[in-house]
Amino acid sequence: MPSLTETSHEHHDRLIQHVDRLNALAEMADAGTSYALRAGLEDEYRFIEEQLVPHMLAIETTLYERLERLMEGRHSMAPMRREHEELRHLIETLGGYRILVASGELGPVETMGLRRVLYRMHSILRVHLAEEELYLRVLEENLSPEEKDSLARGIDHAAGQRL
Repeated sequence: MPSLTETSHEHHDRLIQHVDRLNALAEMADAGTSYALRAGLEDEYRFIEEQLVPHMLAIETTLYERLERLMEGRHSMAPMRREHEELRHLIETLGGYRILVASGELGPVETMGLRRVLYRMHSILRVHLAEEELYLRVLEENLSPEEKDSLARGIDHAAGQRL
């Protein structure tokens, strides 16, 4: 079984590839609805639904809960949880734009909205994943090897290892 750090880094490395594609999709939207935009948006939306959302849930229920107990309320994970909620809202909004792109009904106003959602998701995820890396250090320095192994298994299991 890979260590907690290895598991987290592996997941983040795979996530970041998709996060960076969000910017590319936003730039494609300027050219209007194209096959590349439709296909790319479908691929990334499927990834978001099938892998990013389960990963967020796995992190909330394993790492965040353990960090809150470890830090004894001195530093709440509430800001990180709020970012997850914001991402869920953006994902829902992206789903609406996905329908417009698929139907070819993406006008100038909708294009601007789609770009805004994609750029916001990209920026939030980039910062959020970097912050998770900082919290990972807290866990690495304060947990026993057994506790770290348990968290690594929890992340992998809850995320379904589909990343």
